[in-house]
Amino acid sequence: MHDLRRPISRRSAAFCLVGGLVGVVLSGPALAAAAKEAAHAAKPPLVAGWATALEQRAQEIQNAPKAPATRVGYGAVVKLGDGGMVESVAPAMDVPPADVQAQAPTLPGIAPVEPAPPVVITVRSPLADRVGKVSRRLIELGYLPADKWTDSFNEDVETAVRAFQLAEGLQPDGKVGEVTRQALDRTPAQTVALLRRAAAAMRAQQASIPDTTVLVNLPGQSVTLIEHGRPAFTMRAVVGRPSRKTPLLQDKITSVTINPTWTVPPTVLSEDKLPALRKKGTTGIKNAAVYLDGSEVVNTQSINWWSVDPGRVRIVQKPGDDNALGRFRFNLTNGDGIFLHGTNDPRLFSRDLRAASSGCVRLEDARMMAETLLGAAKVTPAVISQQLDTGETKTIRLPNAIPVRFVYWNASVDTSGVVRVHPDIYEDPPTLATPSGQSGSAAPAMSANPAAANPVTPASTPRPLSKPAPLPVPTAHAPTPLSSASTPAPVKPLPASTGM
Repeated sequence: MHDLRRPISRRSAAFCLVGGLVGVVLSGPALAAAAKEAAHAAKPPLVAGWATALEQRAQEIQNAPKAPATRVGYGAVVKLGDGGMVESVAPAMDVPPADVQAQAPTLPGIAPVEPAPPVVITVRSPLADRVGKVSRRLIELGYLPADKWTDSFNEDVETAVRAFQLAEGLQPDGKVGEVTRQALDRTPAQTVALLRRAAAAMRAQQASIPDTTVLVNLPGQSVTLIEHGRPAFTMRAVVGRPSRKTPLLQDKITSVTINPTWTVPPTVLSEDKLPALRKKGTTGIKNAAVYLDGSEVVNTQSINWWSVDPGRVRIVQKPGDDNALGRFRFNLTNGDGIFLHGTNDPRLFSRDLRAASSGCVRLEDARMMAETLLGAAKVTPAVISQQLDTGETKTIRLPNAIPVRFVYWNASVDTSGVVRVHPDIYEDPPTLATPSGQSGSAAPAMSANPAAANPVTPASTPRPLSKPAPLPVPTAHAPTPLSSASTPAPVKPLPASTGM
């Protein structure tokens, strides 16, 4: 038996030290991995965390002391230079014409009658009251100092409007249009109702949202790629207009088409393009072919389109920069002709209200989405560029289909953790559905807007803007690529799409 009182030899001490160091080195990676896994497990799932953030923000607003709230109300767009005092020219006194004066007898010492100079007076602008309400509301919200109140839309007011728009996630154009006006007029009770409605919807749908998902939020008019439970990037989107709502689907992206064609869908054909053929003899679509009973029509003005039923007509737009789908189409499995794609009209992304499509979802940066998803198929950006240059249509199947979830959430949490509120874009929001082509059990139908705890009527639906905002949209950050997989063989192009 070893005597504990005897000193340990140098050899024994060395063995003990080396053994301890080896143990630390060997256990280091395992301990680090375990710590990382424990930290990840400690965080709530992404959607649940979003719902909690919305509830916390709603509670903060509800607990805040009541403050005055000036309403701007419906009215004209106001911008820099509007309001205040303006100069007005009063009409001058009428005098006889020169030829009439020439016929009058000439009197000594009397000069000819000259027109009186115009009278310029200063009056209050018709927009002064509206600008005054805007500046008062900005003061109440803390964006403008109290001593800066004015009924003249000056640079101080414009700067405050831009700051408010940035905080609300709106296009910072410095103008108070309908969307900005609604955000200014939104009451705390309405904001709380929207936040809690969104939180309830998130909790109801979180189980159906996988860790890797393309998330389409209709009121937010945005698309977010979630990878491994974390948001990779978010981009602006154009969604269905109120008369052609984008449905709430649970679907998946199975393939990506480069240089797609576009076949005009039945609704657009019967309501838009066939009437154009009947009135003008042309579809108004660049680089498109018109087929009647399966045969291409060379001269569209030679046909009496009034006697033609829509079912006999097919219009196909060829690939290219003019194509309505842009250069990329992300193919889903539903039978409703709903999918994601690019666009030939990027101006729409500068608008705050982007409910303008016929049901499909247009992506602000379709190429970034394509490069990210096709990374799993080992298709590099250089290969994508080469295919784009050919102008030929090519469809590449993904090794693993990417789930897509269409949701109707009136609030969201952006990548910096800021809560954003999104007013309704539809008066009667769609309900959750399952696409006809999706395998597996049908998802249960559920309301897009579960009953909110506070039944306050949210802000009314914005009216479409007549012109796009002039400022450019900032470019999204580069995404983190999906994990690579073996390169699948390209498949034949899918049938020409009919969505838009």
